[in-house]
Amino acid sequence: MLKWNRGGNAPVLNMKKYLITQDTICNGQRVSAGDVVDITEDEGFNLIACNKAEVYVEKPKAKKTERSVGLETSEVKAPKKRAKK
Repeated sequence: MLKWNRGGNAPVLNMKKYLITQDTICNGQRVSAGDVVDITEDEGFNLIACNKAEVYVEKPKAKKTERSVGLETSEVKAPKKRAKK
């Protein structure tokens, strides 16, 4: 049943990131293979069904580690590299 309450029944647009696997049109724009786009779940589902996209999973960023093994804090500066001649 529709309720006419000043736009309260607007569709919910959940956005997700998708990796495009083939050149296609998305959101009215041309996108190339390898692009990561932020589109609605409905449009993403359609692209996945046509084998033109897949859900994008971000790779975890590498943690910055101390160069000294077992040392919690280091006050020593990094060694200087030799200048090129």
